[in-house]
Amino acid sequence: MDLILLFIRIFFRTAEILVFGHVLLSMFMPADRSLRIGIARIVDPILAPFRRFIKPINGIDFSPVVAIVAINLLEWLVSRLVISLF
Repeated sequence: MDLILLFIRIFFRTAEILVFGHVLLSMFMPADRSLRIGIARIVDPILAPFRRFIKPINGIDFSPVVAIVAINLLEWLVSRLVISLF
């Protein structure tokens, strides 16, 4: 069971780091760089549902913040589910 919980934590932390990295790269790196394009291909499907409901305020996109909170909540829920099953 510990191995499953470790996998869950690593999976969700990786998603969280990718979202955070996407935000940082969007501030400091041009959009035509391959690293930024690659991370955007991974992160955009995560952010797309949040962007439909949360519109930018004064040009600032708050959907990554909500996505990170949702990732943490989902990690907690999945961990509790696995603990309750085993």
